[in-house]
Amino acid sequence: MPYVEVVFNLPIYHAFTYHLPDSFSHITPGYRVLVPFGKRTITGIVINLPEKSSYSSIKSVQDVLDDKALIRPDALKLAHWISSYYMAPLGQVLQLFIPKGLEAHDQENLFLVEEDPAIELPERQKDLYLMIGENPGKSKSYYRKKMGAGSFYSVLRALEKKGLVYSLAEHKGARVSALIRKHVRIPADLESRIKEDAHFERYLSKKPRVAAFLFENREKEVLLSVFLRETGMARATLHKMAGQKLVELVDKVLERHPEIDYDEDEKVFSLTEQQKRVIGTVCAAPGEKEYRSFLLYGVTGSGKTVVYIEILKRVLAAGRKGIILIPEIALTPQTVTRFERAFDQNIAIFHSKMSMGERYDAWMACHSGQVSIVIGPRSALFAPLEDIGLIVVDEEHEQSYKQTDSVPGYNARDVALYLGRMHRAHVVLGSATPSFESYYNARHNKHTLLTMMERANKMPLPTIHLVDMRKEKSAGGRKVFSRYLLEHMDRRLARDEQIILLQNRRGYASFQQCLNCGFIVKCAECDVSLTYHSYDTSLRCHYCGFKTPASAYCPNCGSKDLEYKGAGTQQLQQELEKLYPGMPVLRMDQDTTRGKNSYQRILDAFRQG
Repeated sequence: MPYVEVVFNLPIYHAFTYHLPDSFSHITPGYRVLVPFGKRTITGIVINLPEKSSYSSIKSVQDVLDDKALIRPDALKLAHWISSYYMAPLGQVLQLFIPKGLEAHDQENLFLVEEDPAIELPERQKDLYLMIGENPGKSKSYYRKKMGAGSFYSVLRALEKKGLVYSLAEHKGARVSALIRKHVRIPADLESRIKEDAHFERYLSKKPRVAAFLFENREKEVLLSVFLRETGMARATLHKMAGQKLVELVDKVLERHPEIDYDEDEKVFSLTEQQKRVIGTVCAAPGEKEYRSFLLYGVTGSGKTVVYIEILKRVLAAGRKGIILIPEIALTPQTVTRFERAFDQNIAIFHSKMSMGERYDAWMACHSGQVSIVIGPRSALFAPLEDIGLIVVDEEHEQSYKQTDSVPGYNARDVALYLGRMHRAHVVLGSATPSFESYYNARHNKHTLLTMMERANKMPLPTIHLVDMRKEKSAGGRKVFSRYLLEHMDRRLARDEQIILLQNRRGYASFQQCLNCGFIVKCAECDVSLTYHSYDTSLRCHYCGFKTPASAYCPNCGSKDLEYKGAGTQQLQQELEKLYPGMPVLRMDQDTTRGKNSYQRILDAFRQG
């Protein structure tokens, strides 16, 4: 009797054994299955197929969700390593490898045991009771949203204990799938087909707009909605044409691509001697399948991206594939544009602002072998590419490569190194300011150290001026900007030049402090100071998301003598608008870039002046 070991997206460190019916005997590790788990039916991932089991009573797999294994053997091996190295449950690690929305799930819907509008109940219980009676069979989240989040589950439990409400599980499939749209296929021999049908020949002679569109689009597949709009044809007439074999109605999968609209002048680069030296070292043996790791220590402007492109060209020529990791979503349009100009292969993009459908299509394109290059932040590392020959971790020192806010926690740089070892690929870590550990490893021969200490355009590195803001304040300077900075900003703006100011704090002020007792409002969960946001006068924790209205009184001593300290991006924007009225000021931080294409809109506006 065959068995399977299954793991779930739950904080559980061991697998569960299920009996595998003969009708599912074709499956291998990496398939998703639907299995009973307690009183629920949930999705799990098969990780092993043992021949025997020591358990006497074993439940059976109910269904198999995939035509072929969703998790490939190499991805499963990588997931086992991440689970072991970072001490994370394997089932939760495997979620990194699956696009969101593919999981099947149970939805619990609520019903009344018996409807009694006159029933005596406490106010909140009565509200929920009547709500379920008016709209029975809806999900818990539906009623929670209608009722308000506060104490919803305790109210529901009270009704369940009284035997007034019960729930039924309804199985729901995946929330995302391929986007299929009806198209009109217009044949190449349309003219001869029409001549054989006197009725439609007369029809088209009276409809020149329809005839012109049909003949202009011979041998094409036109989206149904576009066809009807452009021709003005009634849907019934179109179906008659399809019935007479004059056209064909077909279903076609449409790929959803994230919008990339980065308008940058194309530049022709001649490789510098230091770039040629680095490329020659990395590509010393073209086509070799050997794991090697490099630390590319190159100053800003030395042309590291050009080096990545040239190395990738050689990897693709050898029939292998590449992953380019970048730390910030803001870099995606610029990076993708440069790589698209350099390569005619399909490039898949992954980043956090993509819709569920866009991510699904990109993932499926990788899984089906249509993609040779993947670009994106740390999540791009888990794209289902085969035969990887190159992994680039650009700006390898960046903290954004570390996932710390959810399980599993991991460092994409270290995962990239292990993935490169698995595929016998080259891994290039690039940075103008390498992390201490990468530089240490390079100095001790764990990585090959490559250096590019000159800018590609021979321009000198900028001069750095350090200003002691304590002295500025005592000399009567402004709170946020030094006199030196203001002088140079005035000079640049007088020349119609642009200015970029970097501030590593979002919000208006870093914290609120009482000048009477020194009390600073902190997050009860994280024990860090709450950041003040001026647009809604709130104090927020940037770790857990806790939010509370900013009080006019000290919660410790009741004093009204409060001060906001530490300038954030909101305060910088406000100060700049006061200093330079009428001058457009753009702010780019987490608060202004929540929208899908917000990064790109801000960068485009800045580039256009």
